Amino acid sequence: MRFRMLAAAGVLAGAVMSATAVAPAQAAPTGATGGWAMSIGGPIRSCAAAGCGVVYQTSYGQDVYWDSSKVNSAGNRWYHVTSPASGWIYCGNISAPC
Repeated sequence: MRFRMLAAAGVLAGAVMSATAVAPAQAAPTGATGGWAMSIGGPIRSCAAAGCGVVYQTSYGQDVYWDSSKVNSAGNRWYHVTSPASGWIYCGNISAPC
């Protein structure tokens, strides 16, 4: 009986922990200082607009590190990344929120 209670408590604790855990990519960018995100294969650009030159082309699944984000004049969120190259990547091209 005691083993069943301990097992049930362990399952319940695991369920609670997994239900409250939030992946870093799901956290809101407001006030965030940066973090790693996964690319879906978009370009890193020289500025925060679609018309800017491509600095580096990421591959699907490649990790990028961002240190800030901003919304450009068109209303799109862009992340400033420093790895694997320095520049700007559109929020729709990484696992961070738009």
